[in-house]
Amino acid sequence: MGVTAVVVATATGLAGGALVPMTAYRLAVPFEEPDRTACIHCGLELRGWVRLPSACASCGRRLGPPVVLTGAIGAVAAGTVAAALGPSPVLPLFVALTVLGVLLGAIDIACARLPHILVLPAIGVSLVGFAVAAAVTGSWADLGRVLAGAAALGAGFAVLHLLSTRLVGRGDVTLAALLGGYLGWLGWPSVVLGAMVPWLVNAPVVLALLATRRIGRRASLPFGPAMLVGAWLTVLLAGLTAGTGKA
Repeated sequence: MGVTAVVVATATGLAGGALVPMTAYRLAVPFEEPDRTACIHCGLELRGWVRLPSACASCGRRLGPPVVLTGAIGAVAAGTVAAALGPSPVLPLFVALTVLGVLLGAIDIACARLPHILVLPAIGVSLVGFAVAAAVTGSWADLGRVLAGAAALGAGFAVLHLLSTRLVGRGDVTLAALLGGYLGWLGWPSVVLGAMVPWLVNAPVVLALLATRRIGRRASLPFGPAMLVGAWLTVLLAGLTAGTGKA
């Protein structure tokens, strides 16, 4: 398992998740609107993208999701991913993805948006990181799957977006490409699961909201969180399967 790797990853996820709220608050605006530059409660101009605690310096109101919540989610996600993958050369990439996932999930829940300014650079950085890992380990076939997995999931979600913009947004397409690359490193079964599991994650949430009449039948829910949770579960399953195979 690599206890040290798990501890370091958990601490990184905790720290990274705790720094999410202010950035999430500033980016949680509808498409084509400028990022927030002031507190919506008192109008104080905001300085910087990271603040602990994430609260207005003037009125003291919390800005963004609770730090305790984002920190806890980051710690659990990063720690469990480290436990699943072990001390792998690509573990830092996966841990970084969990922190980014906390940020993207918070923004998507708040305003149904997955900012391209975050996702597109993450795709580029991730491809470079996987290329370096492939060069170090000689795992060129894995790098090939990264590219193919990103293309496959990205193209699949692009088709769904063309069929229904209410079901799949533009941000979901780019997020699918990002997640497809990571799952591609783990193998084609993970890519397939990464495409399927989000729908299984989202279904009970939709049914519960419909049953409690919190949404209507034509409501459109952010799909990014389900995609992120689905990818996380897929990584854990891949780790469990690999561990079972070595036993």
